[in-house]
Amino acid sequence: MRAYPPCDGVEHSFVLAGDVRLHVATAGPADGPVVVLLHGWPEHWWLWHDVIPALAADGRRVIAPDLRGFGWSEITADGYDKEQFASDVLALLDALGVETFDLVGHDWGGWTAQLIALRAPERVRRLALLNISHVWLTVGGGRARHAHKLAYQPLVGAPVIGPLAHRTGLLWTIMGRAGITAEGVAEYRAAFRAPGRALAGSKVYRTFLRREVPAILRGRYAGQRLRMPTRMLFGTDDIAIHPSLLDGFEDHADDVRITWVDDCGHFIVDEQPARVVAWLREVLAEPV
Repeated sequence: MRAYPPCDGVEHSFVLAGDVRLHVATAGPADGPVVVLLHGWPEHWWLWHDVIPALAADGRRVIAPDLRGFGWSEITADGYDKEQFASDVLALLDALGVETFDLVGHDWGGWTAQLIALRAPERVRRLALLNISHVWLTVGGGRARHAHKLAYQPLVGAPVIGPLAHRTGLLWTIMGRAGITAEGVAEYRAAFRAPGRALAGSKVYRTFLRREVPAILRGRYAGQRLRMPTRMLFGTDDIAIHPSLLDGFEDHADDVRITWVDDCGHFIVDEQPARVVAWLREVLAEPV
């Protein structure tokens, strides 16, 4: 098994979450208030390596799993729709005996976090999201002008081409230019060299485009609301998600606030880790 990258105070374990074996990195006191950190694509738990020690030092119990197919978690033939990711995380927390928690997510981790919060609002104290759209996507308005930003998704999700892209240098050159650190590029690229992981990464997008998007546009989440305090930190130079995709967020959440970060892109945790830590500390200190 490939060695874990270093992160102060982290312990590693594997937990059977429903039908999938997930790798989870944990830190902080066992009896501290739980905060769950969910990574996005093309990363894994180590996305949070600057965040975990800081939150653990505050007395929080930090749980950072690898989503199905990513990092060290089990690779499965299917199950890469985001509702299944949400089910996996909830099953993981059930297995760990966690009742309530604060929930943080970036990219697909942020999308998954919204689905968890919609499904189990009584368990989520606060919801903190970083550079992801809300799940109430629609067609029309000014968003069409920025559709080109999402052109990478059919390529990454395509059979043959998509898995190949996960292993080739061009993708990782783009990731580096988009804000992932050189150390991060090397780490995440190495993870996708494991047999089956590149295909799993591609299926995240293939499943989204083929099955999830049509259901969303038909109103899959219409009428559902986020009931807990919801906070967003968003780098406005995001190469993939235009800020207009957050339009109307307040129509679907009881208490939402967006903090815009100029001169920062999609990979905000890599680009501005100190800002992310400071913001999370503020969010987690808010009353609920």
